[in-house]
Amino acid sequence: MRKLLTVILVMSVLSNASAPASAQTSARQLSADETERERRVESLIKQMTLEEKIDLLGGVDGFFVRGVERLGVPRLKMADGPGGVRNYGPATAMPSGIALAAAWNPELAERVGTEIGRDARAKGVHFLLGPGANIYRAPMNGRNFEYLGEDPFLAARTAVGYIRGVQSQGVAATIKHYMGNNSEFDRHKTDSTIDERTMREIYLPAFEAAVKEARVGAIMSSYNLVNGEHASQNKRLLTDIAKEDWGFEGVMMSDWFATYDGVAAANAGQDLEMPAGAHMNRAKLMPAIEQGKLTVATIDDKVRRILRTAARFGWLEREQTDLSVPRFNQQGRRVALEAAREGIVLLKNDRGLLPLDKTKLKTVAIIGPVAYPAVPMGGGSGQVQPFNATSILEGLSNALGANANVTYHRGLPTHGEMADATHFATDERNGAPGLKAEYFDNPELRGTPVLTRTERTVNFRRAPRGIVGEQSVEFPSNTVAERWTGYFLPRTAGEEYHFFVESTGEDGGSFRLFVDDKLLLDNWTTNPAIVNYATLALQGRPYKVVLEHKGRSQWLGGRLRFGVVPRARVVSPQAKELAARADAVVVAVGFDPETE
Repeated sequence: MRKLLTVILVMSVLSNASAPASAQTSARQLSADETERERRVESLIKQMTLEEKIDLLGGVDGFFVRGVERLGVPRLKMADGPGGVRNYGPATAMPSGIALAAAWNPELAERVGTEIGRDARAKGVHFLLGPGANIYRAPMNGRNFEYLGEDPFLAARTAVGYIRGVQSQGVAATIKHYMGNNSEFDRHKTDSTIDERTMREIYLPAFEAAVKEARVGAIMSSYNLVNGEHASQNKRLLTDIAKEDWGFEGVMMSDWFATYDGVAAANAGQDLEMPAGAHMNRAKLMPAIEQGKLTVATIDDKVRRILRTAARFGWLEREQTDLSVPRFNQQGRRVALEAAREGIVLLKNDRGLLPLDKTKLKTVAIIGPVAYPAVPMGGGSGQVQPFNATSILEGLSNALGANANVTYHRGLPTHGEMADATHFATDERNGAPGLKAEYFDNPELRGTPVLTRTERTVNFRRAPRGIVGEQSVEFPSNTVAERWTGYFLPRTAGEEYHFFVESTGEDGGSFRLFVDDKLLLDNWTTNPAIVNYATLALQGRPYKVVLEHKGRSQWLGGRLRFGVVPRARVVSPQAKELAARADAVVVAVGFDPETE
């Protein structure tokens, strides 16, 4: 107990020593250059109309802060992170945040940030939307791979290094998601209830260090509520803690579509609504000013923060695109490899199995859905398209060379393949193959369908750009909801079957599945997972199935898939045979960008 107390006290002293007091931060002396920048910013604000100021507070074209052309204020370009510059073509794919934290190396984090900053300059990016620094508290959170682990001290050290690296290249880092973002499920409605001590000791240190030590250029708030108030309109978080206690001088921006009340967000301390001014716009803020619910001084402070950040990083004087930085960044590739190596953690090595002895291996079987193609990181906004990536299959095959015969099998069919392999009938006796599909122009499925037809399977998807061989299957135009009705006949009696529905996106993935008129899967109001399933033991008779779906997702390819598969036969017999014949088996399982 005494040793533990000593460690806690030492960490506390180090943390306090490394961060200046908030009063010192807010009252720090400005240099001559900073004084001149402040003078220029104030001059620009005086020349702007109130309408121009409000326009500046809402993003435009998805990833830009609109400029003020007549005053020489450029449009400011953003790009997703934190594992690299996601947008505008391929870039160096760095290890995900959880792997970077596992290296326990702040100096390496700074080098990673520097290379990401160089890639950002090569693409003309002003704001890099990273690092992600939420504390890993719940294993179900779909964005844990982006974040810097479960330890607040480690997360803070890693974040500070990363930010310093990015900002050394004239790019503003954006630490996110502020704060308590521990669930992708129902993320617009979940409430993170956190007491003051827990908040200060666990959830806030990484953000505090980013502000006080690294002078991070921007903070992105989160989707969730914190203690009953949405983060984007939480004055306690945005103004009282970040801006006043810590002396944060940069831009407080929303996550994409995470603003719910423009006036409340503006008064609470949000400076910029992304990706557009849906709530912080003239129509909503001008009346609030006229009615005394919002002040012009509050608007000016937001504009000042945006312009101050632009002046601080030199964006008012230079073109942000640096043509001297190579897009195919060999220096960055070396840093990425080093970071990947340092982040690898071997948890267990029974009987000294690893490393495998090349001289004793004649056959190696690589089994699993992520063995090929390469899965360098998770999906969503944290995904980066590398110029090239080495899969587990290719890497091990190249390493073994001619010493061993390397065999491979995915092991599991894709959800699309399972959906296409499911056989339905329109009637329980002598029905035509497929399901009766009814399409509606209203989300309640009321009235007469606008289109009725028979469809063999339910497998809708929008093919990713640049992927050869993928075909899109889209919903009929002018429809917003649908119902499929039919029958499924098991091949054998008494066998267990998985009923699954894969549905992607926010406000576009709502469904419910009935089997024999009983509700089996209910995602009608919330969507807890991309793939939802239930297992039933079926007898040798037809089972009525009804799938209802509403909404149109623009996220993750807009997929909707429905299938029924025998539990005992999901894993391929060929994969089992290859594994049985091999001297060593490498099982490659986990999430990929489609299922993460």
